[in-house]
Amino acid sequence: MTKRLAIFVTHPIQYYAPMWRRLAMTPGLEPVLHFFSDHSARGGLDSGFGVNVAWDIPLIDGYEHRFLERTADLSRPRTVALPQARQLLADGKFDAVMIHGYTHAFERDVVRAARALRLPVLMRGEFTDVTPDTGRTRIKSLVRDFYLKWFYRHVDVFCYIGEEARLHLQRRGIDKDRMFFSPYSVDTALFENQRAQFDRRRAREELGIDDGQTAVLFSGKLIPRKEPLLLVNALALLPDRQRVSLIVVGEGELRQQVESEARALLGTRLTMAGFVNQSRIGKYFMAADVFVLPSRFETWGLVVNEAMQFGLPVIASSMVGCHKDLIVSGKTGFTFPMGDSEALSARIGQLAGDRDLSQRMGRDARSQVARYSDEASAAGIVAALRCSRSQ
Repeated sequence: MTKRLAIFVTHPIQYYAPMWRRLAMTPGLEPVLHFFSDHSARGGLDSGFGVNVAWDIPLIDGYEHRFLERTADLSRPRTVALPQARQLLADGKFDAVMIHGYTHAFERDVVRAARALRLPVLMRGEFTDVTPDTGRTRIKSLVRDFYLKWFYRHVDVFCYIGEEARLHLQRRGIDKDRMFFSPYSVDTALFENQRAQFDRRRAREELGIDDGQTAVLFSGKLIPRKEPLLLVNALALLPDRQRVSLIVVGEGELRQQVESEARALLGTRLTMAGFVNQSRIGKYFMAADVFVLPSRFETWGLVVNEAMQFGLPVIASSMVGCHKDLIVSGKTGFTFPMGDSEALSARIGQLAGDRDLSQRMGRDARSQVARYSDEASAAGIVAALRCSRSQ
């Protein structure tokens, strides 16, 4: 008998779409996605990049979906509500519901409606107790813990994306039998195709990178939280930076400053690629030797998954959430203390000075990230759903 699963999420997300398509291919399961904004699908100004962005990969193909709203203000989570949740679930003859967070009004509406209709509730979210450098006051932490205790009581099973998420749930008394591993993943098929599509030698020639140079890659929004200037400062500390090139993929408010300082430091060994869409990003990963993510804070950092799938060792700050899962020190990459440019410089220098080490770590990184696939993500959700129906 086919089971209908109502999934509620703010908007189509490029990293989630492959997982949703996988779910739609599962025999006996009919997932239906419900969105509140179509901004990501139709394209427009991205406030972080500071430029218009229209993804060139399908975001809403391959699975059933509905736009409950198209212009909801996602920056005001308390206003994104679904007062008709109970009627929607009843009319759709759904057998279970799934949410991805707890901060929006619609998520509370869905949970209340599901409990009233005695439908199982699944939750897959970016659970973490790690906070940005701004931190939380004691009062805010107490309020958050009280709220989460109330909210989690209304959830039957949880899908955790990685170790930090599992620890968060464990600290709140969630039994391990109610937790299922549904790893954070990227479009694995897309990037495997790009590994075959883009030739490393040609990509480096097009970017002007010599064979003897170590190409360091940064990919992300050029904003203070991502700390691109810390990377530039770290490169300035290298005793032999003539052998290092820097590739910067992304846009943002720090673009001009990053380019000015890095150009003065590296000259022609700097590539400022700007915003690069998903179908072409593989060229820059293929050209690189090392990936660096120096962020002040990342709940996860899916760009690390991307880099590792292309066989790159990763150097990430201690505040990048996925380091507990993906970065095995000295094997798949390195973690350095957030904000420490000297420590970052030392790790870059270590890999730049030993190509065999860099290549070996890249191969291990590719093996490490293999279990963090969209197929595994979907399988974890299916396992959680089966468990929820048996309770």
